[in-house]
Amino acid sequence: MSGTNDTGATDSAGLETQVLWNRLQATADEMYDAAERLAYSFSIREGADASTAVMTADGDAIGLSDQSVPVLSGALSRTTRIILADYFPPETLEPGDTIITNDPWSGGGHLSDVVVLNPVFHDGDLVSIVGSLGHTDDVGGNRGGWSTDAEQVYEEGLLVPPVKLYEAGERNDAIDSVIRSNVRIPHQALGDLEALRSGNTVGEERVREIVDERGPETFDRVADEVITRTERALRERFADLPDGTYEESVEFAIADHDLEICVAATIDGDDLEVDFTGTSAQVEGGINCPFGNIVTITEYIVKCMLVPDLPNAEGFFRPIEVTAPEGSILNCDRPKATMGRHLTYSRAEDALIRALGQVVPESALSEMAGIQLAPFSGADENGDEFIAVGGTAGGLPPSADKDGIPGVYFPYNGQNTPIEMFERYSPLRWEETALVPDSEGAGEHRSGPAMRTSYHNPTERRVYFALTSGRADDDPSGFRGGRPGNRATTASSSDEKDVPPNGSGVLEPGETLTLVSATPGGYGDPEDRDPEAVAEDVEQGLLTEERAREVYGYQPDEP
Repeated sequence: MSGTNDTGATDSAGLETQVLWNRLQATADEMYDAAERLAYSFSIREGADASTAVMTADGDAIGLSDQSVPVLSGALSRTTRIILADYFPPETLEPGDTIITNDPWSGGGHLSDVVVLNPVFHDGDLVSIVGSLGHTDDVGGNRGGWSTDAEQVYEEGLLVPPVKLYEAGERNDAIDSVIRSNVRIPHQALGDLEALRSGNTVGEERVREIVDERGPETFDRVADEVITRTERALRERFADLPDGTYEESVEFAIADHDLEICVAATIDGDDLEVDFTGTSAQVEGGINCPFGNIVTITEYIVKCMLVPDLPNAEGFFRPIEVTAPEGSILNCDRPKATMGRHLTYSRAEDALIRALGQVVPESALSEMAGIQLAPFSGADENGDEFIAVGGTAGGLPPSADKDGIPGVYFPYNGQNTPIEMFERYSPLRWEETALVPDSEGAGEHRSGPAMRTSYHNPTERRVYFALTSGRADDDPSGFRGGRPGNRATTASSSDEKDVPPNGSGVLEPGETLTLVSATPGGYGDPEDRDPEAVAEDVEQGLLTEERAREVYGYQPDEP
């Protein structure tokens, strides 16, 4: 595991810490693999929209899977501490318990993100808590989830407060019945819970193995050292940077809401304060963001820009203080709707990257392109309900020394749904996935081209969709002379139909829906791009010769 070998520990205790730290990290990865393989929902099984963690008995993360979705990584330990403090104190837990919740203000930020926690005991004492968090596609409410249309969380589906699904190994049939009665595909929703719980079971076994081998005192000592080392590493990085306050703001529109996010990042010695004062107020639409989400994405951006090789652990979070106005779009009140909150927090990520880019420009990126999510739902030819998730990805933006990468779900760490799996579990046909020439954000380092996908309804039944399209309001801007990219678009094969990029709609029999992702802006002046790189882009079909000449000054070799 990269990053654990920079601590300088050479004595036997230090070596033991490093070995056990690696085992804890490997445990979180093994938990993730088990949950992903067993999940029923597209988003977990195919889209990798999940997170797993090994935590102390107090809920501090000491092992987080590198495969985790960034916005969910820090959520597990935060949720665990809330549950221990407000719902299930440690003395109320016993072996065989499984706690679940999808409360957006305690967990992952919207109803589809379900937290599953299992306590780990050794000789009757609580030694650890293991947790999984995954996006289950069916929570009832609006069809397909991820809607921007709702005004209150009650419209978005079933909210389950922290409750024991299993108590001392016995399943709570009442909770099972409540869930089963409020979703369209019960076996999918309940199957996801069992998949996440199975991941936790793997974690329980591995943690007990460590404690049995080394003893609880060693486990606690190593946990403390992991947290101390990660905190110290980040504080040392802050201390190397000039003190000051670095400000940025972004203005944007989503589903007819005009919004602004403001951020001030203040480095003071070995601390960082990130303040979102000035950000727009919460809105009557499903794009509000609970405060926990803005905390976790802030931690992720700071990690990527300042200490990318540092493994995730609780100590990393401690030098960072995040504040956002109550009642704002980044710290919304209950019961505001939150299902499409990723559209909002991704703009906060852009603002923070620009702010920190003032002090570490070598780590900055051009403006991100976000993602388009397209959950389709309805009934198949047998009358059985289905949910299948498609979409596009705007890719990794370019940086000071690299081109962007197309089709990557950045910064979400998710992945594209395989066409074969999409068509196996839905009656739709995925007709195309293609890169769009001449759609890059031009620069010395360019972004990747846009991704285009098309979905056809060959059935005689209507199919429903709920689109959330990042960067559909404006072209993502470049950085340091880079040109803008392109905004996301949506289109129907029906000439008379206008498909808004954010909101719900119907795919009629015989109709095709086409999505084209946004593309990030370029980094640096296009005229400074290596001519050989331009020629290679033309050869690969990413650029036409006309655009290459116009934007980059391309001069093809004469025959």
